[in-house]
Amino acid sequence: MLSLIFNSGKLVAQTVVDSLLQVRYNQQGDALAATLNELSWEFKSRQLDSAKLFAVQAVALSNELKNDTLLAASYNSLANVFEASGALDSALVYHEHSLLIKSRMRDSTGIADSYNNLGIVYDELGNYEQSLRYYFDALAIYERLAGDWSKVPMVLSNIGIVYKKQEAYDKTMEFYTRALDVYKQHNYEIGIAITKGNIGALAIKTGDFYKTIQYAKQAKKLYTKLGYLRYLPYMTVNMAIANDSLENYGEASQLYIASIAAFEKDNNLYELSNARISYGNNLYTQYQDKKAFAELLSGLKIAEQNDFKEFEQKAVSALAILYRESDNYTKAYEYSQREHKLYKELFEEEKTKSIFELETKYQTQKKENQILIQQALLVQKEAQVVRKNMMIFGSLGLAVILGLLGFLIFRQQKLKNEQLQKEAALGMALTKIETQNKLQEQRLRISRDLHDNIGAQLTFIISSLDNLKYGYKNLEKGVTDKLSQVSTFTGQTIYELRDTIWAMNKSEIDFDDLKSRISNFIEKAQSAATRTAFSFDVNTQIKNDRNFTSLQGMNIYRIIQESVNNSLKYANAGKIAVTISENDTHLSFNINDNGQGFDQESISLGNGLLNMKKRAQELGGDFQVIASLDHGTSVRLQLPINSLK
Repeated sequence: MLSLIFNSGKLVAQTVVDSLLQVRYNQQGDALAATLNELSWEFKSRQLDSAKLFAVQAVALSNELKNDTLLAASYNSLANVFEASGALDSALVYHEHSLLIKSRMRDSTGIADSYNNLGIVYDELGNYEQSLRYYFDALAIYERLAGDWSKVPMVLSNIGIVYKKQEAYDKTMEFYTRALDVYKQHNYEIGIAITKGNIGALAIKTGDFYKTIQYAKQAKKLYTKLGYLRYLPYMTVNMAIANDSLENYGEASQLYIASIAAFEKDNNLYELSNARISYGNNLYTQYQDKKAFAELLSGLKIAEQNDFKEFEQKAVSALAILYRESDNYTKAYEYSQREHKLYKELFEEEKTKSIFELETKYQTQKKENQILIQQALLVQKEAQVVRKNMMIFGSLGLAVILGLLGFLIFRQQKLKNEQLQKEAALGMALTKIETQNKLQEQRLRISRDLHDNIGAQLTFIISSLDNLKYGYKNLEKGVTDKLSQVSTFTGQTIYELRDTIWAMNKSEIDFDDLKSRISNFIEKAQSAATRTAFSFDVNTQIKNDRNFTSLQGMNIYRIIQESVNNSLKYANAGKIAVTISENDTHLSFNINDNGQGFDQESISLGNGLLNMKKRAQELGGDFQVIASLDHGTSVRLQLPINSLK
């Protein structure tokens, strides 16, 4: 069935091309220029040299005819050819030529189209700030004109794609969902297919890999039905990444190979670079290091030649790990340095800040326009009422006029009071929303700064320490041991930093997420302390929809973490048990060990216990430590149900 549809699609496309090639010999003037542009578009995905030739001919003919509309379209065709071939700087030049002509003609729709095209190219160049600036400008025009409805969800999806690259996944889902709603409203199947594919790709970033496979299959089915076979490899590579993450490595390999072949056939260098790098990581997990090096270096070369900075960063990160595993510490250090530099270029703090300010500016302008429209309508209605009342006053006489005037004044005052109340309520709501947005932006900015700067610096420290340890073979054992201790401590600091970022990036933490985090910590503790038996039990009565604020979740997690660490450090425990239970009034967390314990009357509380008590107070819960020299130590945290989110 798939082969039949593919051949049928090729036959239809070839028929269109043959018709255009034939008809151009009987055309001249404007009609010929339009046909040349169509031919350039048709050949763009199959034969770039021919596509470029037709676009250049269209530009020359449009100049000769002095037809600005056709000239703008011809520049756009030429820009698309350069974009398809990876010559993005040239694509920008000709899109800007097209925009200049449309601006001179005051063609609002054409200007918005050029803004969208420029946004796409800047996105591919990794200049996300400039990309979003053009996308939001295009969206404002499309929504104001209310002409071709399909262009609104198109640019909404493009904005979502850029936010995804900035790891702002909530914003990404917001714009994808808005686009999908518009497509469903108009039953536009190709738009539904594209947006479902985008949502599936987003699920990769959020770790919902089964959702990725589900949406990719749905999108592939729609693409096949509609004959848009060129988009199938995008879904194939998404399914490959999802299967890779689910440890279905063999199936993932076959999907990667299929997608690479398709992208090579279409000369899609952008996606080809990403697919090769992902396939290289897949081969590394299967211990095929030689093939992994080849794929990663091939993908990196494409990214470097075309300035695909996001993929360049992805490739050098993987190569740094691979060289390190191969004991080539010089190369590992070199690629770690490159990764650090690319991180700074891609996620600079001020750049991220300005990106979010762009959307705020757009939303503010949109609300101001709506208020102006409402005010104009109100003035118009009030004028109509006044004119109608004037006619009544003239016919009913002075007494009726006075009565009506009194009534109108009373009514106007009542309406004015109601309007003032509504405006005050609206102002309070907007202020609250603005405050929440600023807080969320600050959290995101801080967490990114921690991840991109401190996290990268700590990783650099580990790499440097390893280089010192392995680069200087004659170091004394004491020095070598000290370097290993510092490296281990730095690694633990990175782990703690990730826990903090995990909590900061969430406005709330569900119970499953907290349980998973605790389970991962216990597994790591078990691997580090092999002589200690760990258990982790969760009462089945606990509600699955139980949620915590990010502060509550982090405090609970830190208390459990500190208790377990204390048992390992001081108690010499053979068993450590962590249990979570719930009754009608309280949620309880218990950490018990069978270690040597301590005398609570004779020992003073250290910083660890004091910190746990302080965290329990912030939670509004009851915290107890019960210890004896014979029966080990028990730590209990009880939280009232009504104090939780």
